Amino acid sequence: MIFKGVCTALVTPFTRNKNIDYESFEKLINFQIGNMVDAILILGTTGESSTISCKEREEIIKFTKKLIKPNCKLIVGTGSNDTLKAIGLTNQACDLGADACLIVTPYYNKCTQKGIYNHYKIISQNTNIPYIVYNVPSRTGFNIEAKTMQKIATLNNVAGLKEANSNIEHILSMFSNLKNFPIYCGNDNLSHIFYALKGNGIISVTSNVFPKTVKKSLRNNEESFLYYKNFYNFNNLMFCEPNPTPVKYALFKKKIIKNYLRQPLDCLEQKHKKLIDDELKKLENM
Repeated sequence: MIFKGVCTALVTPFTRNKNIDYESFEKLINFQIGNMVDAILILGTTGESSTISCKEREEIIKFTKKLIKPNCKLIVGTGSNDTLKAIGLTNQACDLGADACLIVTPYYNKCTQKGIYNHYKIISQNTNIPYIVYNVPSRTGFNIEAKTMQKIATLNNVAGLKEANSNIEHILSMFSNLKNFPIYCGNDNLSHIFYALKGNGIISVTSNVFPKTVKKSLRNNEESFLYYKNFYNFNNLMFCEPNPTPVKYALFKKKIIKNYLRQPLDCLEQKHKKLIDDELKKLENM
């Protein structure tokens, strides 16, 4: 098991001219480490990995590795719809000192369940770093079936599943079929369900802004339900527009980063800014 608890799916801060804002990046990483998150994920969906260049990717991994502490794992998103590219990105992360990788299912190509299994099988045969499989049908267009994941879980280096399918029957099926295998919640608004099912933690967007609160929500059933109830609106607002647009705005309001994204993502609509402003104010007064 790579980690147990909270992993923050970190945003990538940018400057006004869309370069990497390393000053804000350091501030954000230290904010996470200071609040005792168990792992940090860089270059995932929330990190806008699809618009990060090869050179920037290497720089970001090296930069984060220098700041990470021994009690916090460094996980790097290395997924691709090109199996050979995913292998190259995974080996690069390994060479640069990552503790593990997160590898999303292939997207756009629309392969079969057999194709998904073979994708991970070939990656396992050509890499030497543990990795978490990432199932997110809302992004990729298709789903890993529980029986397929059961086979994938037996492959070398496969060390967990980030499950971001919001279908409750599917989640229950995964837990039923994957005994004693680490399963991480991939949707903040479902973390209480994963906690009740004895999941191993969460890979969270909300913990960018509220790391201490998300960490606290995994202490016991009471804290888990309290988090669900109090943060229900905020967690949903973090996806009112494509991730990471809302969470970057929330971090900007907390004075942690500047509010810039790379195209094709665009700035948050005014009506959603108002909703997030109101929710932040409410949560800070609790």
